[in-house]
Amino acid sequence: MQMSKEIKFEEQMKKLQEIVEKLERNDVELDESIALYEEGLKLSKSLKDQLSVFESKIAALNEGEKNE
Repeated sequence: MQMSKEIKFEEQMKKLQEIVEKLERNDVELDESIALYEEGLKLSKSLKDQLSVFESKIAALNEGEKNE
């Protein structure tokens, strides 16, 4: 499953939270746990990448403010 940039950050965070909650409950079978864990890792990477982009934009905006 490839994470699309079209999926909003907040939606991805909610999905990741749901996955974590399912895994913490220990009420899923091993195969499903592994699939959920893999999906969670992909979501986590996508979220981290998006945060980096957001941080870069904020830094650029702040730098622009300093130069005005």
